[in-house]
Parts: sequence; structure tokens; C-alpha cells
Amino acid sequence: MPIVNVEGVGRIEFPDSMTREQIDAAVKNDILPVFRQGTPGAPSPDAVSAPALKPAAVATAPPLSIGPNPFSKGTARADANYRIGDRYRYRVVDILTKIESRQFGRAVTAIIDAEVIFNNGNHITDLLGNTIKNSRGQTFTGSQIFVAEYSLGRKWTTTYRGTRKDLVPDVWTITFKVVAREPVTVPAGTFDAFKVEGDGYITDRGNRLQITYWIAPEKLRPFIAHEQMTRGRRGRLTVTDRTELVSFKQAG
Repeated sequence: MPIVNVEGVGRIEFPDSMTREQIDAAVKNDILPVFRQGTPGAPSPDAVSAPALKPAAVATAPPLSIGPNPFSKGTARADANYRIGDRYRYRVVDILTKIESRQFGRAVTAIIDAEVIFNNGNHITDLLGNTIKNSRGQTFTGSQIFVAEYSLGRKWTTTYRGTRKDLVPDVWTITFKVVAREPVTVPAGTFDAFKVEGDGYITDRGNRLQITYWIAPEKLRPFIAHEQMTRGRRGRLTVTDRTELVSFKQAG
């Protein structure tokens, strides 16, 4: 996202979809008048300077965007403040048949540097929720499926290494886009969430991936619902899972 240093205001980040002409017009017609008139609730220059990142989050979280401004409505930053004792329960449902296959729970038992340890090491993520190790023994390095900030239209591509279900090393490449902000209803309730869609592939295996997830950073630290459809080299569906939140308990 382009960052512009507006004199008397500070640095402001604009959506990638805006052209330079649109940015200049927005600064002239919308942003500067707000600050000059002292509109109640308008952020001060200090408020729009880049925030500092916690050291533990630097290794895994992309840089956060610039603070509040007239164009940041609809933007939310991930809550990385996991606490020991946070609990989340999910169920897995087949996308096509709607049949529930299983439920599982995750409880935070430790937080070490930039890693969140669930169930005494059975599952490990970074501070943004990206899996480092799962209960099947698969490991992943450098995944950015979940990011530090969400806003409508935001796009990113993540390429990371890991092990498949057969524990053979492979490389994943997935392009994501925040396509909507909408209500999503799961057994745990209804949430105002960002809807993120991803499309990618597993390099050596040749599988195609379609991922959709819903996340509400202001309310919940991990995802609310996550869908994955995987096709083999011949186009046959091999995974059609929807994982959705059943209940949760978290501090803060």
C-alpha cells in the first residue's frame, strides 16, 4: 500500500487500488480540511505516525499500516495478545454434505517468544495464527495465511515451506484477497468479519487449493470459520472441509 507523508498531518497509508491522482485529490479535498478544521475525533499528527511493533511480533507479522485516517474505516489489526488459558473449540463439517466429522479444542498452554503453544505443544502457531506445527506432525515455515492487518481489497501472496500429510517436504504458494466485510454465523454466534479468499497450489504434489476464511480481529484472535477445497492433478476433490468456531473463552 502506498504511504504518503502529508505535511502537518503525518504519514498516511492509502489502498493499492487508488491512483496517484486519486490520492492527491483525497489529501487536498478530504484529509487536509479535516485537520485544519479540527473536526472532533480527528486524529492528531502523532496518531497517524507509524506505531511501534512489539519485538515478539516482528519476526512473523508484516509491518502494520499507518494509524487512523479518513480512509482507514473498515481496517482492523490482528490481536496478537494471546493469554495462557485462552480456549477455542471448533467443529469440522463437509462443505458439500454439511455432515460434521469431528470437533477439537485448543487451549493456550504457553507463549514462547513469537510462538503460541496450544495443548502442551500439540499445535503451535505464530502470533497471527499461522500454523508452525499441527497435531498430525506437519511443520510449516514462513506461512502468512493470516496477516497483521485486514482491509477491504487488500491482496497478498504467501510462499512457504512445509510438510504434507505424508510428511514429505513441499512448497505452498497462495494468493489472498480480502473480498468483503460481512456477518458470518457459526455455532459460537454471529460475527462482523472480514471474508478472505485464497487460490494457490502445492508445488511438487500439484494440488490446487481454494481457501476462504472469516476473521474478526476486534473480537477474536484466531479465525471464526475456515474452508478449504483441494483438487488433485486430475481435478478430483480430495479435501472439502469447513472448520467453524463452536465456543471460545479468551482474556481481554
